[in-house]
Amino acid sequence: MKEFILVLSMWGSDGVEDHYIGQLALQQPMSEQQCNYMIDEDMWASMYVNKHYHMKGHCFPAECAGETQCEGGLEAWRNLSLSSK
Repeated sequence: MKEFILVLSMWGSDGVEDHYIGQLALQQPMSEQQCNYMIDEDMWASMYVNKHYHMKGHCFPAECAGETQCEGGLEAWRNLSLSSK
């Protein structure tokens, strides 16, 4: 079974596009199904006091840990939002 890790990334907007700031990665491998369940928007309650920053949730293969690019790099991340802006 291929293992995945849950990654929460932080992004800032300049009003035109999102810019990657950083991330947190849960160091507990899980199945892709479990990871997708965890990042489902219904699992989270969010509150932002600054409209220019937001978090996004991702499921990446565990073998990508520590890599600067994985499965499409940052461009692929832009499409995986944990919360609405």
